[in-house]
Parts: sequence; C-alpha cells; structure tokens
Amino acid sequence: MFSVVGDLSERPKADLIVVPFFQGVRGVESIATPSDLRAEVDLVINSGDFSAKSGATMLLHLSGKNEKRLLLLGLGEEVSCNLETLRCAYAAAMKRCQNKRWAYVSFVLPTLKKCDHVAIVRAISESIESCLYLFEEWKSKKATYYIENIALIGTKEMEVVKKTSNIFSGVNLARHLINRNALDITPQTLGTRAQRLAQAFPSVVNTTLLTKEQIEREKMGLFLAVASGSYSDPALIVIEYQGNAHTKDRTMIVGKGVTFDTGGINLKSTGCVEDMRSDMSGAAATLGTIQAAASIKLNHNIVGIIPATENAIGPRSYKPGDVYRSKQGTTVEISNTDAEGRLILADAISYGQEKFFPSRIIDIATLTGGIVVALGDRRAGLFSNNDQFAESCERAGEITGEYVWRMPLGPGYRSFLESDIADIKNAATDPSRKAVPITAAIFLKEFIPKNIPWIHLDIAGTAFLDKPRDYYTSLATGFGVRLMIELLTSYS
Repeated sequence: MFSVVGDLSERPKADLIVVPFFQGVRGVESIATPSDLRAEVDLVINSGDFSAKSGATMLLHLSGKNEKRLLLLGLGEEVSCNLETLRCAYAAAMKRCQNKRWAYVSFVLPTLKKCDHVAIVRAISESIESCLYLFEEWKSKKATYYIENIALIGTKEMEVVKKTSNIFSGVNLARHLINRNALDITPQTLGTRAQRLAQAFPSVVNTTLLTKEQIEREKMGLFLAVASGSYSDPALIVIEYQGNAHTKDRTMIVGKGVTFDTGGINLKSTGCVEDMRSDMSGAAATLGTIQAAASIKLNHNIVGIIPATENAIGPRSYKPGDVYRSKQGTTVEISNTDAEGRLILADAISYGQEKFFPSRIIDIATLTGGIVVALGDRRAGLFSNNDQFAESCERAGEITGEYVWRMPLGPGYRSFLESDIADIKNAATDPSRKAVPITAAIFLKEFIPKNIPWIHLDIAGTAFLDKPRDYYTSLATGFGVRLMIELLTSYS
C-alpha cells in the first residue's frame, strides 16, 4: 500500500495530495508546495481563509494537474511542532479521506529543525497506519478507506515505513482483542491467539498454556482465588520469543489478562463496569509486543506471561476478609475483591522468575482507576525500582508518543497495606482511597527481587478511551506495544 518518492518532481498521479503548512510571523508559510500548485495555494493563503493551525485542513479541487485534489494541512507554529503534533495533524488529513473513493493519495513530508528525517517519516507512518485501523464489527453502516496506495513524498526511507507497518501488526492485534466482546475473548481465546503466533513464527516463538489443574499444581493461590467465581477456567499463557540465541539476556513482560472484571463481591457500579472487557489490555499489549517483535526480527529475547481469567461474581467467588497464599508463599488478606489484577500479576511474576530467570521485568496492566484521576488518558503511570530502566522507558515514551509519568514508590506507603491476620493486604482500606495507584505498585513490588530491574505500567487511562481522538480511531489504543518495542530495542 505504501510507496516512497524522493522528490516532488517525481510524484505520481493521485486523487489527492496533502501539503503541510506552518503558522509563521508573516502568516501561513509553505513547507514544500509543488511549483505547479503554487498559484492555487497562494490564492487561498492570501485570502486569509486558511489558518494553518495544527490539524486544520482545507480541500481544493484542481483541474489539469497531476492530482485531482489538494488538501492544505496545518501544523501550527514550527517552534511548537513535534513528532506528536505530526501524528495528530496527519491523522486529521487521513480522516478527510474516510468514505471518499480516493484510491491514490500522496502526503508531502515536512522538515523540522529539531527532529531528524527518519523520526519524521516514522511518526507520519505511525499516524497513517493507526488511522487505517477501523473496528466496526457491529455497525450496519461502516466507514471505509478506499485507498490503494499511499505515497510519501520527500523520502526514500522505505525500510522505516515497512518496519512501522510490522510494528502496527502488533498494535492492531492488541486493539482488536480489546475491542471484541468479552463473551468472545475468554482466557482460552487469548491462549489460542498466542498459539497462532507460534504457528506464524515457528522458528522464534513458542507458546505454552497451563490449564487450571496445572495452575493448581504450581500453587498459584492468588490467581486461583480470582478465578474461583468464573464459568470459564483460567489459563496461564507463556509465550517465548527468541530474537537472539547468543545471549541469555531476557526481558519478561507480564500482562494482566482479566477478560471481564465485575469487581467480584465488591461489585462495580453502573458507570464503572461497562468497559471492563478492556481489563485484559495488558495481556493484549503483551501479545501485540510479541507479534511486533517477531515481525521486525527484534534482536532481543522476550518471555510473555499472561494470567488470564474473569473476575466474576458467583457462589464460589473469593471473599473479602479471607486469606490466600501466593505462589511465593506470602499470605494475602483480601480487603477488596476489585483489586484483583495485582493478585494474578503477583503469582504470574513469581512463576516467571522461577522458570525463566529474567534480566528485567515489565508488568503492564489496567490496574487502578486512581491513575486515571491522576494522569487522565494522556500518560500511563510508571513505577520502577531502577532509575536507569525508568529513564529508558521515559525516553521511549517521548519517542513513540506513548507517554509515561514516573510515580513514587517510597517506603512510607507500605503501611497502607499492613494486615492483622496476614503478611499483607491486597488493597488499602482507608475510605479516602489515598494513593491507590502507588499502593497497588507497592503490593507488586513485594514479589520482585531487589536485584532485578522492574517497571510497572498502569495503563488504565491510556488503554481504552471514552471516545476516539487524534490518530486513535477506536476506543482501544493498543497502548504499550510501540512503547515496549522502542524500550526493548535499546536493550537489543
């Protein structure tokens, strides 16, 4: 679908050409307008009808030109334009293409003094790829892109474009799993999807599924407690990617796989439960990362661990006030059955450490509503026991636009989880709900050896939106896949 053209003079015939503009001190400034379209552009610019503010568009119909239409695209002021600005602006252009029978579309690429060319190509390719994903399985009237070819004008970096497409195969896998009905995406469905990855990449991917009986033999008491009220059996999904056979260095990614979260006996209320099919977004991101890593042949070893279950309510549901023993041996008092994600992650982390001896650990989860209160849907919460690892993740977030914000893990927060009858509570019982994302991370930290670099990503705000925005065309964003690929690339 994609092609690259190094020079404006070599651009192909097209139904539409998109040309970017900056706002400047003298008004709207052209970045790279084709000389044969200068008269049409100058007429619009001189009229003052086009502001060039970020994301602004204006469509012109052409006659006797190489293209049938010209779309003016605003990037705002150059001094404030960055890679995320480009992603959002080019998404606005892509939305103008939706439901239009335009088969051939050309995008002129800008230059930015503070961004290198490869980064610009990558960001714009990411925006276009993201917009091409549409989830309309249940709609009678569907939106459509009729595009057959997208030409990027002003670059020869086809390998960058191909790599972006391969990474988005993982992003879109995650989005599709999250968007589907919870009735369809069960623990066994996630296991089947993991097995398909092993079939697609047999030389580098291996998948193992642990049944409920095997989980019981592993003495994963916290995981089994959460799963006890569900009609569907739990599954522990282990998916290994070997990108570098010459080293034992390995990153373990543990993704929360609660395929639907009722809250258990601490039942969620109306307004809080309707989107809980997205509570397996960490699992989806883990599978998407493996898909992307295998597709781009990432030179790094990864093991993904996914504890998959529903947190259902029923006569066998685990009870508040009861105590369960973790795989690690730590006993946990259940103060809230809706704090289930940290329980299944804890046992999965312990299992993964015992079996794979990882060099570093990342867990990714839609863990707390508190992180949404703190950071909204623009940044994920980052918690870590290692400054260098955390800084690498922050840099990866700035590069990909999947932003994170580091939160504290001070020892004073541990007191919130003290229990009179067990080693620890699974959640603080303070009615003011103080520091909820932090205490959740503190709980997980109990299961991480001090000598292993660890990151906990709370993606409750970023994984599933209230409504589509910018280059996110569906509620599910696939957040975490691009972030982790960029982070792991720095360790490859």
